[in-house]
Amino acid sequence: MEPIKGLRTVSAVAALCLVLTLLVSCATTSEDETNSTYQSPPGTTTTIILLRHGGRDIYSAEADDPLTWEGRRRAQHLPEVIGDMGVSAIYCTNLRRNRETAQPLADHLGLKLNLVSQGRLFDYKKLSRDLLDEFFTEHAGGVVVWVGNLRNLEEMYELLDGTGSPPTKYGDVFIVTVPDVTPPRIKKMKYGEEG
Repeated sequence: MEPIKGLRTVSAVAALCLVLTLLVSCATTSEDETNSTYQSPPGTTTTIILLRHGGRDIYSAEADDPLTWEGRRRAQHLPEVIGDMGVSAIYCTNLRRNRETAQPLADHLGLKLNLVSQGRLFDYKKLSRDLLDEFFTEHAGGVVVWVGNLRNLEEMYELLDGTGSPPTKYGDVFIVTVPDVTPPRIKKMKYGEEG
């Protein structure tokens, strides 16, 4: 009995397709897993402090909205809340409201603001991953502040295994302690509130 012509070729193509499908599936799974949980480099614990700008003045006639009166008051109180936590770097967007929120803390600590251009805000998922990668490589074992905006704060909080509401309300300060082995711990606070 003679084998059917082409059957061997069809079987080989089917086997190749199955192998390729499995490889793509494995690659996607491992990439998703490595992007979902961040850990500080071995032997370090990195702290990331997440907060939104103090409050946007949407009624301003200026092109780059400044802070509201309440937002300026919050910003002045920020050093009282996190100024003694050993902050080693402060990052914020170059939007005026973010700079105005971060500047009192930078002045108090004698630090320069690390400004992120507005153009990077549109792809907030990439921005969040890029910033976290930078925090863990450039500032491993340190304390980094990110004064962000809605989307990038939501994304960063999720990437750091945050549960519940992200730090998107004016006055929220979330302190995320990221060890090298165990999952991150999150402490939720407020800044700029009358006590």
